Amino acid sequence: MISVRKRGKVYQYRFETARVNGKRKYISKSGFKTKNAAFIAGQKAYEEYQNGGCRIEAFMSYGDYLD
Repeated sequence: MISVRKRGKVYQYRFETARVNGKRKYISKSGFKTKNAAFIAGQKAYEEYQNGGCRIEAFMSYGDYLD
């Protein structure tokens, strides 16, 4: 679940991820001018997290990676 809160003059989204050693871990980002913008960005980040996290595109062959 995504939570949005105001921090000073900007908004922040935050959601809980998998627990590590029994402790809760969160992903958050701040700096949005409106509450709606923070919520939309939070939805995108949560969806990306649910679908396997962030993926980095690399132009390296598998053989080079193994070397």
